[in-house]
Parts: sequence; structure tokens; C-alpha cells
Amino acid sequence: MNSQSRIPLWIGRLTLLLGIFNVAANVFRNFKPAANQLDKYAPLLVNSTAFSTALFTSIVLILVARGLMRRKHRAWSLALIILVINGVAELFRIHIHFIQLVVNLTLLVVLVIFRKEFYAVSDPSTKRQPFTVFIRILLLTVLSGVTLIYFRHGHQVVGNPTFSDVLQTVLQGLVGISGPIKFASRTVSDTVDNTLGALGVFTVVLPLWLYFRRVTPLAKLSSDEIEQVRKLIQHDADQDSLGYFATRRDKSVVWTQNQKAGIAYRVEGGVMLASGDPFGEFSLWPDAINEFLNIARAYAWTPAVMGCSDRGGEVWVEHAEMTAIDIGDEAIIKVSDFTLEGRPMANVRQMINRIARKGYVTTTSKWSEVDPATKVKLRKLAHDWRYGVAERGFSMSLDRFGDDEDSNTCITIAYLNGEIKGLLYFVPWTTDSLSLDRMQRERGTDAGINELMIADTVAWSREHGITRISLNFAAFRSLFERADKISAGPITRGTRNFIRFFSNFFQVESLYRFNAKFQPEWETRYVLYPRGADLPKVTWAALRAEKFITGFRKN
Repeated sequence: MNSQSRIPLWIGRLTLLLGIFNVAANVFRNFKPAANQLDKYAPLLVNSTAFSTALFTSIVLILVARGLMRRKHRAWSLALIILVINGVAELFRIHIHFIQLVVNLTLLVVLVIFRKEFYAVSDPSTKRQPFTVFIRILLLTVLSGVTLIYFRHGHQVVGNPTFSDVLQTVLQGLVGISGPIKFASRTVSDTVDNTLGALGVFTVVLPLWLYFRRVTPLAKLSSDEIEQVRKLIQHDADQDSLGYFATRRDKSVVWTQNQKAGIAYRVEGGVMLASGDPFGEFSLWPDAINEFLNIARAYAWTPAVMGCSDRGGEVWVEHAEMTAIDIGDEAIIKVSDFTLEGRPMANVRQMINRIARKGYVTTTSKWSEVDPATKVKLRKLAHDWRYGVAERGFSMSLDRFGDDEDSNTCITIAYLNGEIKGLLYFVPWTTDSLSLDRMQRERGTDAGINELMIADTVAWSREHGITRISLNFAAFRSLFERADKISAGPITRGTRNFIRFFSNFFQVESLYRFNAKFQPEWETRYVLYPRGADLPKVTWAALRAEKFITGFRKN
């Protein structure tokens, strides 16, 4: 990267520090020199308005700093306006904060000099964003108001008011009403009232401006695009097992010009996160990647990939110069080789025989073949069996269950005495394979029900020309395998034990052990990122996208 590439980061950090410094300089008595105390003979309206303007613009600088770090042109423009307003407001003060004014002017000059660094288009948004901004500004304003009373004018407060009184005074002051707190000086009382009133006006102005400005909507998959993705992945014999998950409606797609290939993605915290491999014609994957990178550059998003395979990863690394990290393996059953016979499958065989003796039976079919009444019941059970936990997933699951549009999906249902006790739901993977979307069962069912459903699904697949079944994703599989060997060193075993601790919450090791019982083939999955400094940000974005609570799994 060039030498100026990190300049916006440092300017953003300087802006953040300046905003915090300005708030402190205007609020804390001990932070200010004695000469800067409020002059009781000053024109009250001018001084208090200038004071509240400086305080509010400092709050906005704190909020706009992140946009500067991300090279956003709108953040740069807003920062310029705020710095000019801040400087003018400071000149109206009776006692000018000289250091504060110099730093403001210095930052203003720096922003002008490096204006070409702030080229990024504003992120797509919605009309709901101003409400979020309003809440953030209101919280900072209330905090500043409370701090103002406690630390700048606390010596003028009459009596011993409670925190509730202080908070009530601030909230009422924002709408122009005097609160319960009384001050010894009339000048101080009027100054606090005018300052809080001006802050209240400012708190409303910025969100209103954001609300009425032109907004670029978030791009989501349309029905036509979903159908186009389905056609492309269906006719690609080498398509990745995660291809069908590109049809999630909460994703966007970057297309090549002829729409014969594309990349599904979502933006999380300034990271443009692609899911799985590109889809469509393999020869067009580089073109799709270039389109993806062009959009990332335009918005100054960090490009990254979650869950790509070896095949897709090689193309990404070659054309995007990314770094790959092995995050785990996908378990794939080869139907022709699967058998319950032999010693390695003894545990699975015993569990299946035991649960079958208790009366559990299964059926497997295309979703389109399920009768309407059962579909309704399954949809309800799939929701109820979340037990209050929201639907999760990004790269390895759908955002829906049992839609009639997904007619090529398959389902295995486990029954006990005629009642549904568990289900496996599969999406199509090319024309002759299945990829597991969800594995659910009723709480309290007997152990072995999942093993029974998987074994019976394999048997059904063998009769219907299905050659491969993709099961759950096992995070850190290679680490667990190395740690199980007698040659494993203390670092490997220590890392395994560290992850094992988190397995109590995220089901990491248990998923690996469960998948390994079926003697699958393992397909390594990767996270790709541009450089080492981006890895924490990309990791956080991936966890947010996957809604990582119960672990990396197709569920």
C-alpha cells in the first residue's frame, strides 16, 4: 500500500481525539485555565450559544471520525463544515481557547491538503439511519449535559440534588424547560438553560438533515435475480456446495456484465463480505471479482471472503492478492462409499439400532412432494424448535424454510408414534448432490435421532441418484485432529484446550466429533482478507454476518 493510504486513519483518529478534547475543554472546570471562567458581564445569549455550538460540534466530530477513517467524502465535507462553525463559534467566546482553536485550524488545513484521500461514496442506507444518529447524538448530548452540571457548574448548585434531578434538568433543558436544579448565580442558571436549549435544537437538526437528504437504498436480491442464481448454480457441475445459499434475500449480488457469473455478499461494519465461492461460469469468476473489488474501492469497504473453498480461494488469491486462513472443514459424505458396516461405524450403528427399536422412523422426499398440511406443521415446528433463538447464518444457511419457490429442496422427517420429532432440510447442490441447511429436533428426543435421519437420507439418496451430501461445518477440525495424536506438542494441545473451553458455548468441538463419526471427506473452508491489519475487522464482520452464537454450522 502507498505511503498515504493510512493518512485517513490518522486524520480520523486526530478528529476523534479533538472532539473528545473539545468536549473536555468546554465542560470540565479543572480542564480549563482559570482565565477562561465565564465572565458574568459577558453578553449571555452570545456566549452561551457559542458555548453550546462548540460543545455540539465537538460531539459531531466524535461521530464523524469513523467516516473519515473509512475515507468517506461526505464525512470529510461534514468535518470541514463543523470545523469552520467551531472556529467561528470560538471567536465569539469571551475567553478564547487558544490551543483548541489552533488544533481546529490545523486539522482544517490537513483535511484540505489531503482531500483526494477522501473519495469514498457514502454507504447505502435507509431512512431509519437518522433515527440511529438521533439516539447516538441524544445520548452524547445528555452525557455532556450531566457532566456540564456536575463538573463545570457544580459549585453553583444549590443544595444536594440527586442524579435523577440532574438528569431531569438536562432532559427538560433540551426542550427549553427549566429543571428542578437551582443555581446560586442567575447568570449560571441562564447559561445552563440557554446551553441545553441550543443543544436540544442541534440534536434535532442533524438527524432531520440526514432524513431529508437523498438516500441510496440497500441493494437486495430481487425475485428475478434469485431465479437467475438458481439457474446458474443448477447447470454448473462444479458448483460449490454453498452455491444455493447465495439466494438468501438479505444478500446483494455483484454480477458480470452478461450476468453469467456473480458474487453474493453483505456489508458489515465497512467490510464487503463475500459468501462462499463466486457462482456461474468459472471463466468469468475473475471478471466478477474485479467488479466486486471496484465496488469495494468506490465505497472504501474492506473486501473479504467468508467460507470459500480451495477452488474459489485460488482465484481470489490470484486476482485480489488476498491472504487465506483455514477456518475449518465441511463434512461431505460420498453416498456410494457410505456404509454402516465395520468397526469405525460401530457407534453410529449401535445408536441407530437402539433408537429404531424405540419406534423412530423416517421419511425423505422432495419438499414439493410433501402434503400441504404437513408443510404447515413443519414450518411451525422449524420456528418453535429455535426455542426463542433468532435464525442464524450467512454463508452456510438460508434465511427461510419451506418456501414453495425452493421446490428442489429435500427434507427428512423423523417420527415417533406418528408425531414429528426431528428434521433435516437440504438444498440442491448441482443436479446430483445435497447440502444441509438445517438440522433440528424437539427437545428431549432420544440421542441418535440425527444419526438415524442422516443414515436414512443416504439410503434414500442412493436410490435417487444423489452422489454427495454436505453436512455441518466443523471449525478448527485440523487442530482437533492434530491435538488427538500422541505427537501433539504443548502449543497444539494448549490451543485445543483453549478452543475446547469456548466449545461449552459455541459447540465447536461437539460438531467436529459428530461429523467425524460418519467418516466423511473433508472440504477445507477459508476466510480471505487483504492484509493482516484487516483481520480483526474482517473477523468481527464475519461473526456479525453469521450471527455467531451457537457456532459455525449449517443451522
